[in-house]
Amino acid sequence: MTATSEATRTERQDRVLRAIEAAKNATRKTSDFIYANPETAMKEVKSSAALADLMEEFGFEVEREVGGIKTAFVAKRGSGGPVVGFLAEYDALPGVDHGCGHNLIAGSNAVAGIGLAAALEDLPGTVIVYGCPAEEAVGGKVYMANAGVFEGLDIALTTHPGAGGHSYNPVLEGSGSSLAWQEIEIEFYGQTAHAAADPENGINALNALLYVFRGIDGLRQHVKSSVRMHGVITSGGMVPNVVPDYTRGHFFVRAETLAETAELAEKVRKIAEGAASMTGAEVKVTLPHPPYADVVPNYTLSRRVKSHLDGLGMELPDQQPGPGRGSTDVGNVSYLAPTACARFPITEGLVPWHSTVVNEAAGTEMAYESMFTAAKAVALTGLECLEDTSLIDSAKAEWRDKLDKRKT
Repeated sequence: MTATSEATRTERQDRVLRAIEAAKNATRKTSDFIYANPETAMKEVKSSAALADLMEEFGFEVEREVGGIKTAFVAKRGSGGPVVGFLAEYDALPGVDHGCGHNLIAGSNAVAGIGLAAALEDLPGTVIVYGCPAEEAVGGKVYMANAGVFEGLDIALTTHPGAGGHSYNPVLEGSGSSLAWQEIEIEFYGQTAHAAADPENGINALNALLYVFRGIDGLRQHVKSSVRMHGVITSGGMVPNVVPDYTRGHFFVRAETLAETAELAEKVRKIAEGAASMTGAEVKVTLPHPPYADVVPNYTLSRRVKSHLDGLGMELPDQQPGPGRGSTDVGNVSYLAPTACARFPITEGLVPWHSTVVNEAAGTEMAYESMFTAAKAVALTGLECLEDTSLIDSAKAEWRDKLDKRKT
């Protein structure tokens, strides 16, 4: 199958695109509702229900509260293989609402699934739209993956908005990944004492926590330049004249692979234990949530997504090779099946991301026009996979090779 210019479209491609056009108004209404009712991680009750209702309206069988998560769902059409999945997100950010445009990720992946389902009239396969909460914090897909929600998935497709000039196609070798991410909480327990009259009787939990920050700073000399380690003090004592007996720090560590991130988290744990030994405090190190995995890029699929974006008139620059900087729980899905993402611009120029500027842009006509174009591109990529399973075979071969390299 070639790119999707009007002159070269097949009957099935037209059917998929017509289904998306027919669902535009309902999808826009749902996306607008999610935009107007921003809900943060694991609180997306209205957003999840609205998107699940949309899928039911278009004939999908919906299972709600999957994986033990109240705001997660699975919407399914068809039966048997191949199984093509779309990853819809809908959580907002504290303070900036839809400052990452997840109302658009929700709408684009829902309508892509609706469009691709039209091809099941004369093709075998299953189309699934996964309702995925809490991408920005906690990691809904991490918990869904660990609960087996994505079991049986052959390929995963998704979308993500970006700023004009910073939306790109991850099709070049060495591009398209992200950093794996582990959240760490460190608590120290000491002994209060008068900071002036008898400090020798105290055990300073704040000193212990400060030694952790110093230890992490020292560790930076001995890690890859792509590693990111950052933290804040969430509890540091009450008043200066009382030796703090309790402190807490909240840290993120990120590295290029899941395995490297686990090693990094263990080094931070040892730094905390050393700080406890130095000060006499007791330490508790907690990993509040399972880690976000790095995205395993799949160029077999990404190049097909690019081809369809180009054919639909959305020609974006190629992302340059290099390690990613952000983190996403899409990475955990990419460890289970070949995964690709269509980026789409929602502003004319560069803007700060995770901001009120993006929130304003996420409700504009430009944003929705781009959203529907991206939806068509991933739907047509899914169609290729249903029509020609050798494409899935090629994507899986690349995926297995990349996973093997991450384990060595």
